[in-house]
This record gives sequence, structure tokens and C-alpha cells, in this order.
Amino acid sequence: MSAHDERLAFIGTHILPHEAGLRQWLSRAGLSPSERDDLVQEVYYRLLRQTSYAHITDPRAYLYRMARNLMLEQIRKTRVVSITTVHNLDELGRADLSPTPEQAVSARRELSRVMAFIESLPARCKAVFELRKVHGLSQAETAARLGLSENVVEKETARGLTLILKQVAEGDAPALAPIQPARTRHVGH
Repeated sequence: MSAHDERLAFIGTHILPHEAGLRQWLSRAGLSPSERDDLVQEVYYRLLRQTSYAHITDPRAYLYRMARNLMLEQIRKTRVVSITTVHNLDELGRADLSPTPEQAVSARRELSRVMAFIESLPARCKAVFELRKVHGLSQAETAARLGLSENVVEKETARGLTLILKQVAEGDAPALAPIQPARTRHVGH
């Protein structure tokens, strides 16, 4: 797998699922929709330029920290800041990055969506992709386990990532069962 494909795989599996939450967070910080779009685009641009992601132990926290730093950078450049933005940035700096219940539900739905995309891959591609990206096996381990060449494993991994990212970009969500609220039982007297 090429370095570019590895970067796309990392972003697709570790960063992309947190984008909706990041956008909500940026909205609470007072950014307009176009400012949010610009900032998110800049985050992805900078992530794609990195040569390694080994230093990222918590992708969600890293994503939010990167967005906050970009906001601060932009504020320093413009030097015109509203009182609300400064107050919101102070709050964001102290923000509890643990997910809210809504974010947890959203993350579970996004994970289900990505898993459905993986399930929809062609059989060999799915087997390779699951071993490489879900179970974290190396290219050589995957090749040995499936009786394939490392070249085939590399190509199938890239193919799987391309198909999944295409589905994500097109918004093609496999049909998912809606999450139903828990029912409460009423006990009569």
C-alpha cells in the first residue's frame, strides 16, 4: 500500500467518523457554516501532508486540538475577534472531550455504517480489508493467513478503501435499522 493510501486509510477510519462532532463543536464556538467548512478542509489538508500518524494516540482529541489550534492561528492573523469568540475559545480549551450521549449514539451509527460498507465489499477484498484495517494485521500476516501474495493484499486493501471512501463521499448508506428508544414497562396497581 502506498503512503498516500495509508494516509487515506488512517483518515477514513480514525478521523472521518469524528467530523460531524467536530462541526457541531465548531458551531458552538460561533463559526459560520463557511468558516466551519474552511477549517475542516484545512484540517484534512494538514493531516494529508503528514508523513506519519504514529504519534497520534487519540485521533478524536488530536482532531479537535488541531482544529482549535487552527482557530487560534486564524484569530492571530486577523486580530479582529468578537468577545463571544474569545469566550467560546476559552471554553473550548477547557472542554471535556469525552463524548456526549448524542455523540456516542452518532459514533455508534457511523461505526455501523462503516461496518456495513465493509460488509458490502467483494468477498476477497472484504477479507483482506477486515484483517488489515479492523484486526490490524500487517500486510505479510494478512497474505500468509489468506494464502495471497503481499501485492494482492496491498491492491485489495487499496481497492477496499477506495470503494468505502467513494460510498462515504456519495452518502450511500446501506440500510441501517433505526435506533429505537428503550421501552419502559408500566406496572399497574
